[in-house]
Amino acid sequence: MKLKNITYVQIYKEEHDLYKDLLPKWIDFIKELAEHENGSKTDDEIIHDLNRRINIQGIRKDMHFELLYCDNILVGFSNFAIDLGTIYGLIEAGHGTVMGFYIVPEFRRKGYGRLLFEHIEETLRNDGANQMYVCPDPVTGEPFWVAMGFRDSGKFDPDDKLPIYIKNYH
Repeated sequence: MKLKNITYVQIYKEEHDLYKDLLPKWIDFIKELAEHENGSKTDDEIIHDLNRRINIQGIRKDMHFELLYCDNILVGFSNFAIDLGTIYGLIEAGHGTVMGFYIVPEFRRKGYGRLLFEHIEETLRNDGANQMYVCPDPVTGEPFWVAMGFRDSGKFDPDDKLPIYIKNYH
């Protein structure tokens, strides 16, 4: 059964109801990434990272941490922004980037990932991006981002040691 009534909600600090919805899904997301990359983090480290990401929301108008709800059920979320040139000369400032993207497993392969991506793309284009880049995890990320039109740039993020995939709009 396909859910209806889709809403995107920006999360900010002190939004306890949204945080209660997000926290268990965020922990699942980070643990899934860790499995794909042979790493691990404690729950305390995961919670600290989530709080850090939420606490900086609202500082810039082109920084977003949005939750995707369908019929009031949290289906997924994404953390995305206009990059200020943080990848050490490999990617110029002004690209849109997705720092985190997750669809709850039972909602995957039902169109929600594409729906969330199209929302992100439209938002970042409105924020001024002419291109986007992602550094996808090799298991679930790469196939999804390639299906969304991203191509391997041949470059690697020096921090994450992941390939950089780029999508041009022209």
